[in-house]
Amino acid sequence: MRPTFWKAIRVILLIALIVFIGIQFVRPAIDNPPVTGDLVAPPEVKSVLQRACYDCHSNQTHLAWFDEPAPAYWFVAKDVHAARAVLNFSHWDSLARGQQAASMFESIMQIEQQAMPLSQYTFLHHGGVITADELAVLKHYALSLAYKAKFDSARDRAAAQQYATWISAGGADPARALAAMSTVKPEYNGIGYEQVAGWINWQPVSTTERYDNGSLRVILGNDVLVRAIREGHMHPYPDGAIFAKAAYAQNPDSAGVIRAGAFIQVEFMIRDSKKYAKTFGWGWGRWVKGLAMKPFGQDATLVTSCMNCHRPMASTDHTFTFPIRDTAQLAEPLDGSGGWPLRSRFITSMVDTGTHTMSTLYGNELAVNCARSGVPYKPGSTLTLVTWTQREDPHWFGGRIPQRIASEEMVVYTAGGEVDYRYYAGRGMTRKVVPAGSSTDRVQYITSQKASVVPIGALADH
Repeated sequence: MRPTFWKAIRVILLIALIVFIGIQFVRPAIDNPPVTGDLVAPPEVKSVLQRACYDCHSNQTHLAWFDEPAPAYWFVAKDVHAARAVLNFSHWDSLARGQQAASMFESIMQIEQQAMPLSQYTFLHHGGVITADELAVLKHYALSLAYKAKFDSARDRAAAQQYATWISAGGADPARALAAMSTVKPEYNGIGYEQVAGWINWQPVSTTERYDNGSLRVILGNDVLVRAIREGHMHPYPDGAIFAKAAYAQNPDSAGVIRAGAFIQVEFMIRDSKKYAKTFGWGWGRWVKGLAMKPFGQDATLVTSCMNCHRPMASTDHTFTFPIRDTAQLAEPLDGSGGWPLRSRFITSMVDTGTHTMSTLYGNELAVNCARSGVPYKPGSTLTLVTWTQREDPHWFGGRIPQRIASEEMVVYTAGGEVDYRYYAGRGMTRKVVPAGSSTDRVQYITSQKASVVPIGALADH
């Protein structure tokens, strides 16, 4: 028995050796094409990226001796090809300045969320570990590429022209909006805009100031999503929940207030755990080019870029958004109806860089329809301006989100034609007595805010 046993072991080892030698001839190519335009950055920045990122994200891949034998080589080749497709520092000059900044900020997000460098890479390549001090160096560099908020007459004109086009096309006219909806082409992955066109009337669930790229984001949700937030069913979100994220160009004024300017794009996450099982249970769609509402990308691979960005967010069901939960602290519900505070609609948003606060203007249905039609508010309109202190977004370096409610201001147009102004602030959001002159100024300020463009269909974007 014993000689037979050892003979069998030798045969197995011999076969294993032959197989091991054989698979060494199956080697997907890892080419190092010429570098067409390498990243130009301060030495302290480039040294971190070269050491921790270039092996996969450049045409300067260097393999360690333990990377060479198959099957380890196969996994290395797969990772390198995938990484270069997402970001290749050897072709950095092919990206516009805005794209370079976006890539750098996304890279920092991936590092902060411990998604990059890959754990299987740093397990053996100890030089790939990025320290806290090195991350700070990368952040400092990224900020040098970021949007600098300042008054821009060109942005102002673009926003005014787009708003005029939208109003003249009937921003709040259901019939005209329905006709415009039919002109929006479906996304390349098959998602049709008619599935999400109702987003303009969905309830806002958060806002984001993106100082990395100079945009303001408003995140809205359909009834399924809002109910899940209210009931705390967010891990995972239920099937049927849909996020809508509308992006606007920042329009800073000379006083340091940033308003939502021209509409840039709207993107969606549609929860269906079965239909989209291969993409984290979410379907993604995005329409860009302002009022032209063009599907994003060139083919169905747009989903790949969405997945690459959302992959680190597994603990929050692959979502970045922190829903605003403290609206329960409001002295009065946003729509004046006595219902759940989130039951309201979005008019516009702004950021005050001087006080480090962000505000969202909400309205009941009548108020929103007036605002989106560009007509004076009618009796029965209720407007609520909620202001939050800000905090850095833990999910995205380059963003700020609401922290806690600082004040609530309501403008109520009574049936008798009077205008009632109410101001709440402080612990317990108690109502404050406001001098008549101040209340008049605040009413004028709140009611003068233009509604942000929320296109339901495709219009000529001049």
